[in-house]
This record gives sequence, C-alpha cells and structure tokens, in this order.
Amino acid sequence: MSRLFLALGVGAYLASGATAALYAQNATYEDSALRLEGHLGDTRIVRGVQGTVLGRIGVFHGIDVTKVVSPSENATMEAMRFAHDYGPGTLVVALGIATLGAAVGVSQIHDVNRGITTGLTIASTGLIIYGGTRLENAYNALSRSIWWYNRDLKK
Repeated sequence: MSRLFLALGVGAYLASGATAALYAQNATYEDSALRLEGHLGDTRIVRGVQGTVLGRIGVFHGIDVTKVVSPSENATMEAMRFAHDYGPGTLVVALGIATLGAAVGVSQIHDVNRGITTGLTIASTGLIIYGGTRLENAYNALSRSIWWYNRDLKK
C-alpha cells in the first residue's frame, strides 16, 4: 500500500512541477508568451499558441499573478500593483452597487426624507467611481505585468 502512495506521489510531482520546469527550459517564445483573453466576464491568462489557460481573474475568483510572472522582476512588481488595487476595487464597487440598491429601496418608501435617498445615491456614485478607478489601475498593471514578462522571455 505504501508503494502505491509513493508511486502516486512521485507521479503527481512529475506531472505538476518537474515537467513544467523542463517545459519552460526548452520552450520557445511562441510557447511561453502570455496573453490576456476575455471570457464570459472573466479575464484569462493564457500561455503560448496552444492557449493553455493558467488562471482566471473574475469577481469571485482569481489567481496569484505574481507566481505566474515570477521569472521577471519588473513583471512581478506590476503584478503586485495589480493585487494591491484589484481586491479593494472589487469590494468598493460591490459596496457601491449595494448602496445604490438601498437608495432605490428607500426611495420607494413614501414617508422617508428625500435627503436620505439623495445621500445614499451620492455615496453609491462615489463608491462606484472610486472602485472603478481602482479596477482600471489594476487591469492596467496586469497588462504591464504581462508585457514585462513577455519582454524578458528569451527569444
């Protein structure tokens, strides 16, 4: 039984890590270059002409981009900027949308002061604009990170 676990462990190691290291050493630029693709509201990080999906970035899930671009120092710095802006940007936009929903709900109550509805609407607009700006900065950093990674590849 222990031999079975050993064989499975070695097989999993070779399938995940060791072959990837050998692949990266012998790969051409066309096989190693990264690109971004949009798919159903998510952004995919794709490698090479084969289109191997390395990860997806979306509202409810994401990957650690710094691990994907770690061979390039400049790409790693930009990936850290992406991580710094993406999480808070998503959270603030979601909070702004929820606040806008509250403003619409409160506006349907007949005996409520209009100042409350106006305040909620202004607050939600500010949150959505601020969060959208953070998300824009994050996606610009992601694009620069991919560019730096591809620039630093051996051709």
